[in-house]
Amino acid sequence: MRIPRELNEHVMRVRRAFAEEVKHRESQYEHTLSLSHAQRYVLRELGVFFRSLPEEDEMRGQINLLEQAFRQPLNDAIRRDLNRLRRDHLTGAHLVDALKRIYTRHGIARWLASARDAAVGTIPKVVTSEALVL
Repeated sequence: MRIPRELNEHVMRVRRAFAEEVKHRESQYEHTLSLSHAQRYVLRELGVFFRSLPEEDEMRGQINLLEQAFRQPLNDAIRRDLNRLRRDHLTGAHLVDALKRIYTRHGIARWLASARDAAVGTIPKVVTSEALVL
């Protein structure tokens, strides 16, 4: 029995359609996450500070990491800390330092890693396909 010549083409077409659907649903999920006022403040100020830094500044990598961390759904304790930063009008390097302390104190790296591991386990993958050859 021969495998139909166009089998791989069909499988890849379905795989692409599936990947597009996954991206679409992930995008919808990300846009439905509502950020608190404090999160929006922190992310806006991080963006302003990021743009003010030279391209080669190592702090840009830290800011990217902090932005990713504080864009996630947060618990009440972290939200209270962010509200305090907003109320104190922290900006620039002072804001980055305060966010690094919050990041460390609340172990955000650990729960981001566990959330990422859980997400990886839930993403379906095409492992094999079958063809009915007559």
